[in-house]
Amino acid sequence: MHLTELVRSLAKRTRVWRENAVKALNEAGCNDLHYRPDSGMSSLGWILAHQAAVYDYTLNVLIRSQSAKKPDLLDLYAPGTDGAWEGTSRQEIEDYYDSGERDFLAWVENAKVSDFARVLKGDCIPKLFRRMRVVDVIANAFVHLNHHNGHLSAINGDWRRRQRK
Repeated sequence: MHLTELVRSLAKRTRVWRENAVKALNEAGCNDLHYRPDSGMSSLGWILAHQAAVYDYTLNVLIRSQSAKKPDLLDLYAPGTDGAWEGTSRQEIEDYYDSGERDFLAWVENAKVSDFARVLKGDCIPKLFRRMRVVDVIANAFVHLNHHNGHLSAINGDWRRRQRK
C-alpha cells in the first residue's frame, strides 16, 4: 500500500466517525454549539472548530511552515483556550473543516516520498514537533482528530443522560 492511499483512508475513516457522531448528536436533539458536558469537557462548537483547525495547523503551520489559512479561527479554537464556542456559525466551521481536509489531501496527493520523510526543524516549529518527520506529524494529526471524535461521542452520552433526568 502506498502512503498516500493510507492517508486517504485515515481521512475517510476519520470523517465517517465524525459525521456519524454529529448525526447521532443531531438525532438526539443536541444542536447547541454552546453545549458543554458536566465533566467540563470543551463545548460541542469548540470541538468541531478545533478539529478543523487541526487540518489547518498541520498542513499550513507545521508542514508548509506558513501562516494558518484561517488564523482567527485557529486562535479561537487552539489548545489552551477555555473550550468555549466563540459564536462561529456551524456552516463556517464545516466549510473550514472541508477546505482544510481538501487542502491537506491535495498536498498528500502531490507529495513525494522525500516530503513525507522530511524532518521538521527550525525555531518557527513548536518544540513538541521539532525533529518529527512529516509522516509522524500526519499520524499525530489523525490521532488528535479521532481523540476529539471520541469527545463528540462523549458529549452525545452526556446529552442523553441529561435528557433522561
